[in-house]
Amino acid sequence: MNARKLIVMDLDGTLLNEEGIVTQKTKKYLGKLKKEGYVIAIATGRILKSALIATGEAEFANYIVADAGAAVYKMQADNWEEVDADLISRKIAEEIISEFDDEKFRYIDLCSKDYINMYATKYFSEGRVVRIYDDKDTILRNMHKITHISAGFWKNDFVKEYQKIFTKKYPELDIKIMQDSFDDVQWLELFNKGVEKYSGINKVAQMENIKNENIIAFGDGLNDIDMIEKCGIGVAMKNALIDVKEKANFITDKTNLEDGIIDFLQKYL
Repeated sequence: MNARKLIVMDLDGTLLNEEGIVTQKTKKYLGKLKKEGYVIAIATGRILKSALIATGEAEFANYIVADAGAAVYKMQADNWEEVDADLISRKIAEEIISEFDDEKFRYIDLCSKDYINMYATKYFSEGRVVRIYDDKDTILRNMHKITHISAGFWKNDFVKEYQKIFTKKYPELDIKIMQDSFDDVQWLELFNKGVEKYSGINKVAQMENIKNENIIAFGDGLNDIDMIEKCGIGVAMKNALIDVKEKANFITDKTNLEDGIIDFLQKYL
């Protein structure tokens, strides 16, 4: 290894398989690289708790860039400690929740590191990280640190409609359309201006004194484009959306269902 490298990977459609987990083969290989001095980071749109559940506590990683760049966590003494967060104000959250129209919106999520606090009026049930509210005052009363906001709709046409509406109404936010490689459903992700996966990754690189040319980033979905394009070595998964592949330096020979990241790294490093 000529220079320290930062290896960054998305979760859904990238590191996770069809069961939504990381294979033992992948965990073992990434753990080996970590011991050898590589810095391993996850960069995901998920909140911290959801990322840890999917990865089995992510013991193979040094950092988790969660909420698509809004929050950065570092493994320190077997605990994940927050080292950076760009939080959305409560006032903005109140205004976004007030936009809810149940003829167009499926849900609005106010996300924290531990829970997705979902405002919805029908067709949802709670899970390990999801808490459901159908009362606007109650969901806001239970919110503290808001790492990002997501909005789901009944039709993709409404996604584009509300991207325009929100962009005009909330100039202090970036309103991004999100889509994974394995589905045609789109939704909106709302962040403070300047928040993206690469902004979180760059903070990690600065803390670790790693040059951008030595960052390898893997992704498949729309919210991976910024890191694929801006990191020194951008790698799109074989199963990635075409928009992602067009920005990549490399495309893996195998998909996320075939340990595509590991296959690539074994050949590249």
